[in-house]
Amino acid sequence: MKEVMPPIKLLPYRYKRYGLWVLITGIPIVTLLTFALISLGLIPRNDAFFDEWSKPIIYYPIIIGLALLNFSKEKEEDEMVQHVRYQSFMTGVLYLIVGLLMLPLFTNIVRLLEGRAIGMPDVGGMLGALALLLFYTYIYLRIRLHHIRKALEADEE
Repeated sequence: MKEVMPPIKLLPYRYKRYGLWVLITGIPIVTLLTFALISLGLIPRNDAFFDEWSKPIIYYPIIIGLALLNFSKEKEEDEMVQHVRYQSFMTGVLYLIVGLLMLPLFTNIVRLLEGRAIGMPDVGGMLGALALLLFYTYIYLRIRLHHIRKALEADEE
């Protein structure tokens, strides 16, 4: 059977380490860089800068780190891992869509209970949605692989 989708080439396994480093140290490094630029006078108006750049400063290191974790090969990349990787992405997209669609409903219920007018909530934009999707995908992949490997070890005994 001919493949419909072109194969996606994953990053080598060592990129998982880079992803963890970016995830852990990214926000502090970008924050220090931002304050260094402010102290050097390269950013003239702090309030305007942070209004425009506060979300990218937080989300970019998270997204880059999680993307490196998600798109790096496992130590043993076989068909089972590829299947679980596919499942994690598919369910991640499904839960993201359901969550984003239900958020206005739940937010407006809370607003009505508080006696405020209803409105459309800020859902964090596309960067927040992407970060949530990548976070869920990585956690799902790790948990599913752990359970499957544990079951296979139990079957071998």
